[in-house]
Amino acid sequence: MRSSAALVILATTVVALSSAVHADVLGTCKAAVGIDNRINKDLCVSALGSYRHSEDENTWSLAKIAAIIGIRYAKNTNADIMALLAKPGTDAKMKAALGKCQELYYSIRVSFAQGHANIEQRDYARGKAKVQEAIILAHECNNVFAKIAIIPSPLVHHSWYSVHMAIICTAITNLIK
Repeated sequence: MRSSAALVILATTVVALSSAVHADVLGTCKAAVGIDNRINKDLCVSALGSYRHSEDENTWSLAKIAAIIGIRYAKNTNADIMALLAKPGTDAKMKAALGKCQELYYSIRVSFAQGHANIEQRDYARGKAKVQEAIILAHECNNVFAKIAIIPSPLVHHSWYSVHMAIICTAITNLIK
């Protein structure tokens, strides 16, 4: 009887621990890299770890945090675009391209926000699809500049970061059990 009780306790402990295996930022980022090798683990840990109280969050919450970071970054990118538009000497072609990217980054922000809402509602497939839209939109911004022969885009780092946050968010969402 004692050994069967011990086995039940052991089994319960194993189940409890396995559901919390990715409950920390580093563990979650390592697991996300295992799902998608495009993920930079250091970026994942840095981005998620910089969010207030992220070290206490579970995988579901970390997926939502990744989406929130995407929202905030798109908002900050639009502020940077405004500064570039106001910069003296910016020609008409550059202003038009920046204006188009400003629209695209507003849409990126919306995509991350909708993805966050879907993940919050545990509609993971729709959440991932919405977040994936951000990748397409970020690449569109780079293409706007390529069409007017401005390579690299002055927003190339913004696009890179937005794409990576979408990839991280998607991979972490895939970890949710």
